[in-house]
Amino acid sequence: FWASWCNPCVEEFPSFIELVKTFKGEIVLVAVSNDEKREDIEPFLRAFNLPQANIEVVWDKDRAIANSYGVAKIPESFLIGKDGKLIRKVSGTENWMQPAAVEYFRDLVSK
Repeated sequence: FWASWCNPCVEEFPSFIELVKTFKGEIVLVAVSNDEKREDIEPFLRAFNLPQANIEVVWDKDRAIANSYGVAKIPESFLIGKDGKLIRKVSGTENWMQPAAVEYFRDLVSK
């Protein structure tokens, strides 16, 4: 969960993109935007030159998705397994390309 006006989200987003690229189709990023206007999302996404595969961007116009997940502040990340169950919730920023995070994902996708 993120928004274009959220500086920590802007800081974190590149590591998400690199993580998706590193795992070449083994993981999918669903980026849920909490922006008030859809037109605020496009410049943000263009700035990061998103790859076409394995990144889905969803505009949560009325925060229904965020509310259903209990999102209190952004950025907030939810790791969902292949079975659709929550594995882990991360509040705040994370460098998703740090070695420990990459190893964590390698372990997850190998199961």
